[in-house]
Amino acid sequence: MNLEEYILSHIDEEGEQLTRLNRDAHVNLLRPRMISGHLQGRMLKMFCRMISPKRILEIGTYTGYATLCMAEALPEDGIIHTIEINDEMEDFILKQFNQSPDKNKIRLHIGDAMGIIPSIDETFDLVFIDAGTGSIKPSERLRKL
Repeated sequence: MNLEEYILSHIDEEGEQLTRLNRDAHVNLLRPRMISGHLQGRMLKMFCRMISPKRILEIGTYTGYATLCMAEALPEDGIIHTIEINDEMEDFILKQFNQSPDKNKIRLHIGDAMGIIPSIDETFDLVFIDAGTGSIKPSERLRKL
């Protein structure tokens, strides 16, 4: 048994909503392999449970799979701000979020993260960067804010 198989045998099930999201992505999207998926999603949920953040910033939403996984681990008064640059993904993402029991914990922002982040009046306990950053490293770009 390799490490991935071991982890998959010991983490939470994917659940109906995430299974449906995964299928919708593979049927309807051009690059479905960009989805976080079961292993990464459940690892993110585990990290959130360990760290216990109340405020999360996610840069790069894509389908919202990782967002939903992290939102599951947030307390009722927790919030995740997630930023997606591709406005063509908005309807797909909102459909997924609106079906979630954690939808009130999620704030979707569409546009360039470097323009959006300064407008969010929050101090974040956790930042998950899952997006292309061009030629500048993410830590350098965020420090400029």
